[in-house]
Amino acid sequence: MFSFFLTPLGRYVALAMLAIALTSYGIHLIKEQAVAEIEAKAHEDELKRIGNAVTAGDAVNINPDRVRDSDGHKRD
Repeated sequence: MFSFFLTPLGRYVALAMLAIALTSYGIHLIKEQAVAEIEAKAHEDELKRIGNAVTAGDAVNINPDRVRDSDGHKRD
């Protein structure tokens, strides 16, 4: 089998196999990096939303004397 790669046709086959392998590996790396970037962006967005929720929760006035105050929304 190894002697086949020493023939002129075998060299072309070996080069084609090497090119396919390198291309496949490159595509795999690009896909892996894209998935990692998308997941990182999703985690960043999730942390931002959690931070905004915590900030909004801390800004709520829980003073019992102001329960009947208007919240600024008009209701019919």
